[in-house]
Amino acid sequence: MAFQCGSGGPDCTLYKHGAGCGRFHADSDIAGIGVVVAFVSSSLFNLAIGFLAHTFGILRGYDDNAIDGWIFRKLQSVRWLQIKNEHKGFWRAVTEKIVLVLSDYQLLFGIAILVAGLWKHCSISAYHFSLVVDLAWFSNTHLTSLSILRCYLQERPTMRNWRCVGVVLMAIMMLVVLTLASSPNWNSNVSCPAQCLFQEPTRNLSLTYPYYVAIMLHYSTSIWRVYETPRFDRIFLQYPRRQLQKIGRYAKRTNSDGPLNRSNHVGILHAQGAVVAACKWLPALVIRFYLAVAAILGSLTISLYYDIVWFSIGLTGIMETRAVPGKDMDGDENALGFGQIIPVLLLASILLTFKEVYTGTREAPENQKEHLADL
Repeated sequence: MAFQCGSGGPDCTLYKHGAGCGRFHADSDIAGIGVVVAFVSSSLFNLAIGFLAHTFGILRGYDDNAIDGWIFRKLQSVRWLQIKNEHKGFWRAVTEKIVLVLSDYQLLFGIAILVAGLWKHCSISAYHFSLVVDLAWFSNTHLTSLSILRCYLQERPTMRNWRCVGVVLMAIMMLVVLTLASSPNWNSNVSCPAQCLFQEPTRNLSLTYPYYVAIMLHYSTSIWRVYETPRFDRIFLQYPRRQLQKIGRYAKRTNSDGPLNRSNHVGILHAQGAVVAACKWLPALVIRFYLAVAAILGSLTISLYYDIVWFSIGLTGIMETRAVPGKDMDGDENALGFGQIIPVLLLASILLTFKEVYTGTREAPENQKEHLADL
């Protein structure tokens, strides 16, 4: 079995006899308030910037989606949401750079917390491993940045490819930790060593299937957006639309000159009517359904709202998990240490980065400003 500890593994005697595993032992490098605040705040900043940029029409390349285009027109009809075109280029450049920094922060720290949790599998408790999963869940909101930076990353294929490698790596690790934490006895033995529950021969996968589906759907659609090219658009979107238009023209011809008008027999009339109706409406219905699904999966607006749900699930999970030990905790989970100070300082550095990006873009040479305005 994978994740063996050998002779240095934890003592699972109490767990195997159902006697409980005693009190919890603090680990502020994983469960400390500084770590939690850093992960939650970075996710919240990312979502907030994405929503502001979307609401004020700053982003590029999203208005070709039917859903996003309709919402954009509605939002831009509100006068106080309108930004002058000469200012949009400036704010677009600022938004893309700061979202890029936030995305790097979330992706790297998400992978780091997962690696730490798996690396310490012989010594970590089920409680702290649950917190590892919850914190990594927050980092998944970095997928919002792939939608926000779609055009930016398409113009930089090397950066896009390396970023997607990290995204796929994190998706695989998320599936692994969810599987490891799917023991049917997990919630009732969170004070026990996680390794004892990893060794359980059974898995309650019925509870984790929705999370598997959510992760694979969210990751696959986010990666799809940054690889969506004009050729991709011609094959998978424009071609079905042309077929739908052909079906519409054929329907008009059959209604005016079709075989129904040349038939005098009532039975033949009804039979031909059913066949013609099926030939008209069934393909059209299938294509319309396909285009509707493609619009939903490719919509930045829906992706942002989906990430709000994702964020809410993560926030609820981490609050519930941290409340489990109560007074049965030995040590102080919130003691300031290296593992808490570093994430908070790095998060604070993002504010400095925002100021530098804003100032640097504002003080750009005039020719660069003209270029930004044309974007």
